[in-house]
This record gives sequence, C-alpha cells and structure tokens, in this order.
Amino acid sequence: MNRKPAVADGFYPGSRQALLEDLDRCFTYGFGPLTQSSDSEFYMGAVVPHAGYTYSGTVASYSYGYTRTKITPKLVIIIGPNHTGYGSAVSVWPDGTWYTPIGGIEVDSESAREVMRVFPEFDPMSHIYEHSIEVQLPFIKYVFGPNVRILPICVLDQSLPTMIKLGDAVAGAAEKIGKTLILASSDFSHYVPEDYAAKVDGELIKAVISMNEELVEREADRLYSNACGIGPIMATMRSCSRLGCGSSRMLKYLTSAWATGDRASVVGYASIVFESNSATNK
Repeated sequence: MNRKPAVADGFYPGSRQALLEDLDRCFTYGFGPLTQSSDSEFYMGAVVPHAGYTYSGTVASYSYGYTRTKITPKLVIIIGPNHTGYGSAVSVWPDGTWYTPIGGIEVDSESAREVMRVFPEFDPMSHIYEHSIEVQLPFIKYVFGPNVRILPICVLDQSLPTMIKLGDAVAGAAEKIGKTLILASSDFSHYVPEDYAAKVDGELIKAVISMNEELVEREADRLYSNACGIGPIMATMRSCSRLGCGSSRMLKYLTSAWATGDRASVVGYASIVFESNSATNK
C-alpha cells in the first residue's frame, strides 16, 4: 500500500526544486554542511520536531546532520504521535512506498512484520492525514539517500506500558535488520509564553537525557507538559537502551519565536540524540 503526501505545500514546499532549496536552507541556518559518515554506530536514535520547516526545520537539521556523521542506516524507524484521533492505538504501515516531492521511500516490510507480531492492528486512517511522520521523509531522503528504507509507526495510545512494549518490539526489529536509526517525532511546549516554554521544556529534556522512561512520564505529568510526542520519545528511549545506545544529549533547542518574533505564544523544538557510550567518549 502506497501513501501520497498530505501536507506538502503546507508544512513544506510541494515542488521538488522548492523543497530542495528549503532543505538546503534548514542546514545552512542550522547544522551546517552535511559530511561523510564515519559509520561508527550500528544503532542510533533521535528526537526531531515536526512543525513546518519555516519554524522547526533548522532544529531538525541538527538531529539529521549529527546522526549522518555516525551512521549510514539501512532502516529509519519513525515513531510519530497521532494528532487526528483516527485509527488504531498503534498503527504500523506494512509495505509499499511513501511518496514525497523529491521521490518515494520504500517501507521495509520485514521490520514491519516483526513489530506487527506485537501490534497487528494496522489502520491506514492513522496515517493518511497525519503530518508527524510525513514531514520527516524529505529530510530522510535528502540526508541518507535513495536506498534507505523506512518503517512508519503512528501512536495514539501514548501510555507508558504501551510505549515500553513498542520500544521492545522496535528494538527486536532493528536487531534483525542491522544498521538502524530510530526517530521520535515530537514538538515540545505548545502556545505558551517563551520563558515558560523554555523552563518546562528544559526540565522535561533533562528527564529525556536521563534515559529513564518512568521519569519522563512523571516529569511530563508534574510539569503539565503539552508536548505532543511524549509516547514516541519514551518508546525510542526504550529501544535505544535495549540496543546499547545509553548515552543521550541535546544538540539544539529553539522556539517558534526565532521565526515569527512572537514570544507571547510559542512552540518549543528540540534536537536530542541517543548513541552508544563509546561514541560520546571518542
């Protein structure tokens, strides 16, 4: 089953040339030029934002640019929150191609089968109108080239028990495939003053960097965080811990105010990476 873009010309440009120019801009004002990978990592994870590229693309570039320096993945697993409310609790897209204005990316059916042993309830309605996974695809193709495959997973039930179960299933699939990058698609605070967003997001990000899923859930509740992808973040943390990526750090944090100038009502964006302890000690 194939999927066509739902939010092109909204969250990102709908034409090939304009999209490539926008991706160039994200890296020019963000991470900088892409470099050759050292291929020192077998598994990695990252948190990436999913707003319009005008607002969060530069922050996303840090996650993509940094992971490219360490890994050339065969597979990118994207765990995104379900904003629409349609579909099943956890929906794994099983096969086919997801299309973007710069070309299609094939879904890895082998890893899909592995995760679907645990979460078999695929519902295309979870994905058809959802943007949190789609906005990652042009970055993935731009950064990792034409041969990488994807596994889109859309999450409606973000409870900790479900996310631990999903994280374990994703780790098992990654072990069968080999070189894998796992992405948690999430923005942080929504529509609050910038100083408040920075405080709440900063405390929540500290919990994420601790690599403790239960602490993330407790802090999100304590802080009344309205970050939209807490579940995908916890699932990615769990997967990365299982795969030996026990070291985490934040690369970049910004709010939408940098693009809009409006500091009274912002959305927070963070780039966070998970890698092996040996990688951070080099």
